[in-house]
Amino acid sequence: MKEENIHSEELEEEAEEEIIEEESDNNKEEADNSKNDETEQEILDLKNSLSRIQADFINFKNRTQKEKAQSIALANEGLILRLLPVIDDLERALGQENCQDEFSEGINMIYKNMIEILKGEGLEEIPSIGEPFDPNYHHAVVMEDSDDIESNHIIETLQKGYLLNDKVIRPSMVKVSN
Repeated sequence: MKEENIHSEELEEEAEEEIIEEESDNNKEEADNSKNDETEQEILDLKNSLSRIQADFINFKNRTQKEKAQSIALANEGLILRLLPVIDDLERALGQENCQDEFSEGINMIYKNMIEILKGEGLEEIPSIGEPFDPNYHHAVVMEDSDDIESNHIIETLQKGYLLNDKVIRPSMVKVSN
């Protein structure tokens, strides 16, 4: 009987050890699952963070490209504004009736080339004669009664106005009918 008791005690101890081992294994599995969940959550957080950083970089890149284009346009605008008086002078010189020699033809060629280059950069002349007066595009210098032209229409252009990429850089100075 003692042997049976000893054997039974040994069996009980072995059973208890197996239960403890199973509980330990379960605890390890739970800990591993917990670590896996934490790792997966960390991976998701890092992926989200990476996506935000990529979006920020794309936005930064687009913003800098836009700013660069604007600064180039502003630089062009300043240069073109300084060239407009030269164009006016060339037009006045070409408007002289008594100049029809080779020199005048050379000036005319230079004028046409210059206008073509500026048009390529986005410069457009504002239409004026016969057009309705628009304060966004025209600067009325003189008001005059006219039987031939409707009221509030442009009779004469005193100085040409220009648009640069659809932005008024110099309004036309005009004479307007009453």
